[in-house]
Amino acid sequence: MSGVVLLRDVPVGEGRVKVAAPLCSTDPAGLLEEADHLVAAGVDIAEWRADHLLGVHPDAPVGALPAALHARLGGTPLLLTVRSAGEGGRVDLTDDQYATAVTTLLQDGAGDAVDVELARGSVLPDLLAGARERGVRVLVSSHDVVGTPPAAEIVDRLAAMAATGADIVKVAVTARGPRDVLALLEATLTAHDDLAVPVVTMAMGPAGLVSRLCGEVFGSAVTFGAVDRPSAPGQIDVGRLRDVVGLVHGHIAPVEGAG
Repeated sequence: MSGVVLLRDVPVGEGRVKVAAPLCSTDPAGLLEEADHLVAAGVDIAEWRADHLLGVHPDAPVGALPAALHARLGGTPLLLTVRSAGEGGRVDLTDDQYATAVTTLLQDGAGDAVDVELARGSVLPDLLAGARERGVRVLVSSHDVVGTPPAAEIVDRLAAMAATGADIVKVAVTARGPRDVLALLEATLTAHDDLAVPVVTMAMGPAGLVSRLCGEVFGSAVTFGAVDRPSAPGQIDVGRLRDVVGLVHGHIAPVEGAG
């Protein structure tokens, strides 16, 4: 049964599904402005997609930004992410380059959590250890931008993430039709029941929108929307998303043990 991870005062894996939104500006001033918008929108978690900035300005001083964003966000937790091009991001990096970029974001411990891709197996243990040293929670992720694996494969992938020592595990797939969404939701329910960490899943694309709206029913702990701009296909306006997930939480019994 999935556990609970506290990001500042936000319990991930307990109660209502938490609503996250990305910071995607390609310049520091724009990021701080976006942070203000996310706070005003009432998101539960802010994700800084640093790959958007690095994709335009590879030599940008990103190490100074987590602390600035942390201060601007007030009590809203900050998730730090460098998303690789192969998983839907804006930068194409070797494992060593990826490790350097993520470590730079971690250096002052200002982030509350960091996203580390499961596919970066050669550098994954060191990145987890570095985050632990700084008191930063680790979300291990996998993003399939082509399609949706069978439910059993999705469950195996989530289990592999948990086995690394991740605090939170996340899988995003690309849904080409309703059966893909069913596979994703079946896997979510199974992983929620079997794993001891919070599970986060979503199906990207128009067909997958329902997974972002009703994921809590199947055991997903976080859903992603957008304030200024989306960072992935299928993200909708945070205000509309909050309305729907609030309705779902209030009228449909949560998964047993989900809180």
